[in-house]
Amino acid sequence: MQNLGFDAIAKAFPRLLDGLMLTIQIAGISFLLSIVFGFIIGALMTLKYKWLTFPLRVLLDAFRLIHPVIWLFILFYGIAFLFHAQTDGYIVSIIVFTLWGSFEIGDLVRSFITSLPRHQFETSMAIGLTRRQMYAHVLLPQIIIRTTPSIVSLATRLIKTTSLVSLIGVQEMLKVSQNIIQVSYYNNPASMISFTMYLVLLVFYFIICFPLSILSRLMEKKAASLTSGT
Repeated sequence: MQNLGFDAIAKAFPRLLDGLMLTIQIAGISFLLSIVFGFIIGALMTLKYKWLTFPLRVLLDAFRLIHPVIWLFILFYGIAFLFHAQTDGYIVSIIVFTLWGSFEIGDLVRSFITSLPRHQFETSMAIGLTRRQMYAHVLLPQIIIRTTPSIVSLATRLIKTTSLVSLIGVQEMLKVSQNIIQVSYYNNPASMISFTMYLVLLVFYFIICFPLSILSRLMEKKAASLTSGT
């Protein structure tokens, strides 16, 4: 029977857990920042100021159409070139995923606000609410209910996409796994550790993402029931 590399994986398991924690950390920080900036961007994109909405729309399309790995390389090498300084892949990763998530959420918020019946805005103004009060007390609760399922789904996509940061040297879960595989192959070329290691990664990603997938579906049903009045 071929060596499946269980001994090497068990020995390096603390490093693998460190990589897992870094993956969760990058995705978690980016996700929380994306929620804050996403709601702000979404609200700004509904304003009638072309000088503001046009660049935001361009950036939205840029982050939607261009793969995140390209943005990772552009910022990682671009910052080093412009400022003649060593680039921190961890910081670059958070910046890229925050921008990506912010424009994804911003577009959700924008599309929901523009789909609201006009009388909600008119009634809010008629009873003397300022624009800030209208957003806080009338629009924001509705936006949260309607967009939460999609936002939770975005968290799953962020976690899976963080594997790309290994390409700029960040020691997240995939990068650590590849290092363990390389060392194991060097010590035992006949080892089948690559199969076992990627199976372990599959389990890790499933454990993280499956509960989020279930939560997204539950919140989608909840949002549907609230908006239908049942």
